[in-house]
Amino acid sequence: MRRPRSQIAIAAIAIIAIVCAILCTGVLAPANAQAESTDSQSTEPVYKELSELNGKRFAYVNGSVYDKRIQEKLQDTKSDFYPSLAECVAAVEAGKDDAAVQLSYCCQLAVNRRPGTVTLLPEPVAKVSEGFFFPKGSALTSKFNELIDRFEKEGTLAQLEKKWVAADESGKTLPNQDWQAPNGTLKFATSGVIEPFSYVGEGGVAKGYDVELALLIARELGYHLEISTIPMDSIFAAVDSGKADFGGTLTETPERASVCDFSKTVMPTTISVIVATKGAADKAASGSFIDKISDSFHKTFIEEDRWQLILSGLGVTILISVCAGTLGLLLGYVTVLARRSGVKWVGKIVDGYQAIMGGVPLVVVLMVLYYIVLGSNNVPGVIVAIVAFTLSFGATSGATMWTAVDGTDIIQEETGLALGYTRNAVFRKIIFPQAMQQFMPQLAGQFVSMVKDTAIVGYIAVQDLTRASDLIRSRTMDAFFPLISTAIIYFLFCRLLAWVLRRIVNRLNVRNKPREIEGVQ
Repeated sequence: MRRPRSQIAIAAIAIIAIVCAILCTGVLAPANAQAESTDSQSTEPVYKELSELNGKRFAYVNGSVYDKRIQEKLQDTKSDFYPSLAECVAAVEAGKDDAAVQLSYCCQLAVNRRPGTVTLLPEPVAKVSEGFFFPKGSALTSKFNELIDRFEKEGTLAQLEKKWVAADESGKTLPNQDWQAPNGTLKFATSGVIEPFSYVGEGGVAKGYDVELALLIARELGYHLEISTIPMDSIFAAVDSGKADFGGTLTETPERASVCDFSKTVMPTTISVIVATKGAADKAASGSFIDKISDSFHKTFIEEDRWQLILSGLGVTILISVCAGTLGLLLGYVTVLARRSGVKWVGKIVDGYQAIMGGVPLVVVLMVLYYIVLGSNNVPGVIVAIVAFTLSFGATSGATMWTAVDGTDIIQEETGLALGYTRNAVFRKIIFPQAMQQFMPQLAGQFVSMVKDTAIVGYIAVQDLTRASDLIRSRTMDAFFPLISTAIIYFLFCRLLAWVLRRIVNRLNVRNKPREIEGVQ
C-alpha cells in the first residue's frame, strides 16, 4: 500500500532533522552545559538607552533607510545589512552587532519570539511614514489615495491594524479573490519578510496588513491581485521595470519620492531598536538540547505546513537545474560547432560571449535579464532563471568541450579524411567521441556546481529552496535550524546528482566497455 505523499515528505524531513541533530550535538551540547552555569533568568539589557549606542554597530534589513535616522541621533555608528530581521536578531544575539533597527511592530514580534535573549529599548527612535509606491506618474497613485482616505474614515485601517498585530493567528485570513475583475490584474511586489506587514503564512501564501489592504483596494478598483514576494532590495527594480504595478509598503524618503510616487500613509508607526540582554548567547543556547531541536523542527517544518514550502522550493531548484543543464549542454555544443566553422567573426562572437559570462557575476546577469532586458515583458522569473543559467552553463560547458576537442591530435582528423569521411563526419564519429572521454567528468562537476549556484534566484522573485528558507526564518526568528536543514538538503541532493552523473559518465566511457574484434571469439 502506497503512503500519501505528505507522509513521505514529512518522513524525509524527519530524517534531515535527525542528521541536523547529530551534526549540532557537538555545537549546542557544550553551549548548554555552559549556559546551565550562568544566570539565564536575567533579562537586563546590555544597553538601556539609545545614547549608549554611540559608535556601536547596527544591523538593518537590506533596502532599509533607517540607518539615516540612527545617524541623525548617534555618532560614528557602523552598519551591517542582512536579508531579513531574523538574521539581524541572530547577529545581535551572537554579539556581531550591538543593536538591530526595524519598524516597532516587527521588533516587538521578534522580541516575543526570542524571549530572554533580546529586548526593546523603551523609547522609539522616530516616527515614519509607510505607504505603497508606484512608478513615477502612475494613475494608480490617486486612486489608491482616495480609497485609503475612505478606509481611514470608515475605520477599516484601524480594524486591519488590530487584526494583524494581534497575537492570535486564527483570525489572520485573507479575502478570496472571488469578485469580478473587469480591469484585469494588478501585480503587487512585497518582501514577505516583514511581519505583520508582509509575510508568508500557511501553504506559502503571502499575507499581512499590506497584502489584505492591497486586496481590498484591488477589489474596489475592479482588479484581481497577483502577489509576488521579492527581496526588499529588489522591489524598487521590479516596480521601476514594470515587473510589478506597485510595491509596498516602504518608508517614504525624499530620495525615494524623487524616483517613484508614494501613496498616503497606510499605518502610522515608529522604528525601534532591539538590543541583547546580558548573557544572550548563553540564553539562546540554554535549555534541553532535545527540546530545542524538537521545537525548532516543529516551527521550521510542521507549523503552518512549512514542509510544503521547502518541498516546493526544492522542486523549483530541480526544475531550473535540469532545464538549464540540458539547454546549456546543447548551447555549449553549438559554440564548439561555431568555432569549427572556421569563420573568424563567428569565433570572435563566441569568445566575447564566453568572456562576458565568465567575467560578470551570475547574480548580476540574472538581474539584468529580469529587470532590464526582459523588464517590460511578462516573463515568469523561473523562465528568466533558466535562461540565465543556460547562458552561464553554456559558456562553461562550451569552453570545456572546446579545450578537449582542440586538444585532439590533428592526425585523427587527417586519417579520417584520408579514409573518405567528410569533415563533419570526422568530427561526429572520431573527434568528438574521443574528446567526450576527456570533458565528461569535468562537465559533471560543473553541473553540480551550477545546481548550488541556483541559490541566488530569489533575487528575481523565484521561490527556490534557499528563498523558502529565508521566508521561514523571517517568521520563526530561528536562523540556525532552517539554514542547517537547507544545507543538508543541498548536500544530499548534490551527492545524489553526482552519483547519477558518475554512473552516466562510466557508462559512456569506452574504456569500461569490453572490446570486441570481428571474427575473434
